[in-house]
Amino acid sequence: MAARRVKLANLRWAALILALLAGLALAWRYAPEPVARELFRQSAAVRAPIFGARIVATLDRGAQSFKTGEISSDDIGRLLAIVSTEDIYRMTLRDNRGRAFWSNRQSDFGATSAAAPLVEVMHTGEPYFEHLHAPVSEVLGWEGPAAAETGSVDHAGRDVNHQVLPVTLNGELVGTIETYQDVTAVNNAWLSTIRWTVGVVGALISALGSAAALRLRKAGLARAADSLALSKAENEFLSEQLRMGREVRLLGDLNEWLQSSKSLDELFYMVTRFMSHLLPDISGSIYVYSNSRDVLDGACSWNGGVHKAHIHPEDCWGLRRGRTYAFADSEVKFLCGHVHDEHPKNYICIPFLAHGETVGMMHLAAPDGMSGDDFTARRKLAQMCAEQISLAIANVRMRDELHYQAIRDSLTGLYNRRHMMDTLRRRIETRKAAPFSIISIDVDHFKNFNDNHGHDAGDVVLRAVGEVLAAACNGNDIACRMGGEELMLMLSDIDHATALARADALRQAVSDLTVRYGDKTLPQITVSVGVADYPGHGALPQDVIRAADEALYAAKAAGRNCVVSASDVVPGSLMPLARIEDDPGPMTLAAE
Repeated sequence: MAARRVKLANLRWAALILALLAGLALAWRYAPEPVARELFRQSAAVRAPIFGARIVATLDRGAQSFKTGEISSDDIGRLLAIVSTEDIYRMTLRDNRGRAFWSNRQSDFGATSAAAPLVEVMHTGEPYFEHLHAPVSEVLGWEGPAAAETGSVDHAGRDVNHQVLPVTLNGELVGTIETYQDVTAVNNAWLSTIRWTVGVVGALISALGSAAALRLRKAGLARAADSLALSKAENEFLSEQLRMGREVRLLGDLNEWLQSSKSLDELFYMVTRFMSHLLPDISGSIYVYSNSRDVLDGACSWNGGVHKAHIHPEDCWGLRRGRTYAFADSEVKFLCGHVHDEHPKNYICIPFLAHGETVGMMHLAAPDGMSGDDFTARRKLAQMCAEQISLAIANVRMRDELHYQAIRDSLTGLYNRRHMMDTLRRRIETRKAAPFSIISIDVDHFKNFNDNHGHDAGDVVLRAVGEVLAAACNGNDIACRMGGEELMLMLSDIDHATALARADALRQAVSDLTVRYGDKTLPQITVSVGVADYPGHGALPQDVIRAADEALYAAKAAGRNCVVSASDVVPGSLMPLARIEDDPGPMTLAAE
């Protein structure tokens, strides 16, 4: 009878374990997909307003661009940069009639859509999100004939997040932003994580259940002890899951904040805050390559870490070998040159790789008392942090480079006409009482340099004059190239008499230049200069610039290589008073 009871108990335990394993197998097979879809939906709901605000802020005219349906070439460059860094293979900007006024897919330009998601967003004003599967040909932008010619076969689809975001201006819906983002890699990672978790739970339950059955079979008194052990194991597993969930959440927040940073200083401040939470017991520091690529500059550190002002790439084994270097991993190991501790701790150096190039390095050091195994266990999390930080650094640098190219003249390095006009407009709008002067400059007989010595010699002359202008700037002064051989200087918070004196000093500095081209010295360079001020010669930027240009033309008419004030020009004649009245009077002429 006792043997029968034991046998029945064993059968019950076996049936229970089999049922649990069957349930976990079904969960492993069918649960991950809807769970991952719900995670995507929740993430999209949080990020949608941030991404939409980021797109609107990228445009020079903001939400007004959706109302007019017009964007600039600089807007297009920034939009394409966002598309390439976000794995967005298709993004379309539409006005409030559903007409596409920009898309990275040429076929979408000008088309008007009446799709259900778009109509829903236009009607409700709420973002729309759906997770769908798209063929590879759609994601990669293959056309039917081209795919047939190359023999490409669309065997598998891709996981795609489709979003439609409303854009409002003063409470009015002015347009929408529609994106298709390839999230196959992220989706697969989530599915693997969820299945791994279910598998670990199943293995743990199976092992614990078998152990419990064996103990119960040996002695009924062991039930209390087994329950305690099971509870402890479950608590440990739950703690581990909570820790992993916290790290995943912090990594997501880190990526979101880094993508919102406007400068490298702001980015490194965010990194120090997040790394002190993600790796609270490990000190670290970050180095990034300088523009010259010959040294790395110390950027930031956390948790007691110390970074040097500069290190050389040869000082780090991680940079020299092009992969992560762990000082504690090998029996034979070599100390990095940037580590000068007498008794070095376990440390790792992780190179920052982005867009096929190394942008910097992260150095992490273990605290006293931490075992090598515990430190190595943190390496995977550190690698994931490094990947996000490296991409963010590369994106900020690319954005800064695009901005520099948008406002600078490529030949002289001075600001361009657009930046000068924008600066003048902002200055007049925000600081109406603050005077400023405009100095308009033109290189005399510049065509002779091009005709007699070649266009390269002309470029050398413009660069030399541009360097003189840049050196003449103080504080908020701005030097720019308006076009051709015409240059301009804005002097801030200065009276007209002082502006005339500085203009003449500038003219003299240019005439003192000695410029060589090849093996010969070019003829003397001189400039004609016109000076006008705000508000004395106009209330709008174009009025002040026109007055300075007219004074410049008067300087050319007076014989060149001189400075003329806009106050000394006869309106409509483009001639200085001295030439018309045959009496210099109060006019300022500084002729050679």
